[in-house]
Amino acid sequence: MPEVLLVLQLAIEVAFALLAIRTVMSWVRQPDRRHGNLALALGSLALLILIAPLLSGTGATAQLLTDVALVMFLISGYGLLMFRDSFVPFRPRTNLLITAGIVAIGLLGIVLELPANPETQHSPLQSLVLVAVLGIWAFCILEPIVTFWIAAGGRPAVEKARLRAISIGYAGLLLVVVVGTIAGSLSTFLSLLVSLAALAIVPILYVAFFPPVWLRRFWRQPEEAEFHHAIHDLLLYSPDRATLADRALAWAERLVGGEAAFVLDSDASVLAARGISVPDATALGKRSAFLKPEGKADGHAPWQAGTALVIPLDLREGRGAMILLSGRLSPMFGDDELGRLHQYAASITAGLDRVALSSKIAALERAKTDFLNIASHELRGPMTVIKGYLTMLDAGALGDMSPKAHAVLPLLISKSDEVNWMIEQMIEAARLEEGRLALKRQRTDIVELTDSAIEGVKMLLTGHELRVDAPPQAIEADVDPDRFQIVVRNLLSNAAKYSASGTDINVEVRRDGDKACVSVSDHGVGISKQDQSQLFTRFGRIETSVHVQGTGLGLWLSKEIARMHDGDLTVESGNGAGTTFTFSVPLTH
Repeated sequence: MPEVLLVLQLAIEVAFALLAIRTVMSWVRQPDRRHGNLALALGSLALLILIAPLLSGTGATAQLLTDVALVMFLISGYGLLMFRDSFVPFRPRTNLLITAGIVAIGLLGIVLELPANPETQHSPLQSLVLVAVLGIWAFCILEPIVTFWIAAGGRPAVEKARLRAISIGYAGLLLVVVVGTIAGSLSTFLSLLVSLAALAIVPILYVAFFPPVWLRRFWRQPEEAEFHHAIHDLLLYSPDRATLADRALAWAERLVGGEAAFVLDSDASVLAARGISVPDATALGKRSAFLKPEGKADGHAPWQAGTALVIPLDLREGRGAMILLSGRLSPMFGDDELGRLHQYAASITAGLDRVALSSKIAALERAKTDFLNIASHELRGPMTVIKGYLTMLDAGALGDMSPKAHAVLPLLISKSDEVNWMIEQMIEAARLEEGRLALKRQRTDIVELTDSAIEGVKMLLTGHELRVDAPPQAIEADVDPDRFQIVVRNLLSNAAKYSASGTDINVEVRRDGDKACVSVSDHGVGISKQDQSQLFTRFGRIETSVHVQGTGLGLWLSKEIARMHDGDLTVESGNGAGTTFTFSVPLTH
């Protein structure tokens, strides 16, 4: 049994020494207060474990070693408490009182010359100081255990797991030191058990203070499913670049931790900031070369700048960056975080570019709508005057005209009707774009409405033989009469434009189940299956060998009006086979 205890003791010394070396190396690489306190605590504890076997002697040397062990013991507790303070700070006065109390107890223990051997008889005052030493050290461990566990509540998955792991690590240290002290004085068997526990606690300490990649991935797992849904919504439904950037920062912090973060646009302006004010983020961005990583082999990969993690964003307008600031509660960034954020940055870059392009497209769409609105209203007045005078000339109200001049009046009136019809389309399209196109439905005979629509465009059908097939009885439906006729007139106008003069145009009005249908067929050039996909788009035009006048709004407007009636507008056609458009609306029940 003694040989086993000796081997375990040696293993514990080596394990704690390696942990202390790992901590010191981490502090050398990142010499901040947090890493320094951890290096002080675990380094002191490792030294204490190394000199512990030498504390059973007597004399001045043994007493000196005892005093050194006492100092190391208290320093380890102080370092652990200050490590806690770097996460969740004490008030300055509280910090001062704790420091003064530890120093006072240590000095008192040295002055009273606490015996090296725990089994040696203690004076009452020495016993009191020994209890104070163990009590203050226990406080340095117990208080962080509770604080870290409570602070973890309500935090993102990574930060919550990080704090809980540290709390468990502190509990392990408490178990090893306090229980080990008691068990070592009771029996060899208990000493063996505590030595095994001490050895098993080292990996827990390593995981708590230096979480490995696999563990950080495990910490993120609870939020992964939610993240995948959120990234879809973030990229598709963010209304502007600032909103998208802000949402992206929130998820970056939740995935890998971070106390603050901000996004720099390609012009170095702050697009969004969380946990840091925009002026502070702007100042930090100017001080640091976040957008120009000098000396980096790959300017596209994430890189560290002190406590900041920089994720480049290759935007269309130039280089931008997402900056995560590693806070007190953040895990230390590693290769896993860098790779994860590199993938995340690609999605955010695509989203920011999409929003920028969408904004430009929306601006162009607004410009088109404004143009339609202005142009249609400005043209309407002059064309009304022109049509009025042409009609008066045709009726002879303005005097006699030569036969040649009178012969061209029908053509001029037809062209003015065509222009007026295009203006009407533009006005209706502008209303639809602005959400002002409201239907005024009433129960109406579809047959009569179709006849009225034909009458309104008869001049445009000159040169074509119009054949109408309609039932003698009424077909009633709840429709907006004016908008219904707009659709029919659009279909008739298209049929006349895209079919040769002298060919037939057929109009059929019929019932089809619970729908009323109006079909307009021509014997024109037809429309290929490929071109049919863009028929009902705004400003969509089908290229033909002959130039055809029009705004490119008619079929799009007609399709939208059909949908507003809970109906549809469909097409059947093929190259050289003519075209049939069918406008359907629900029948009145």
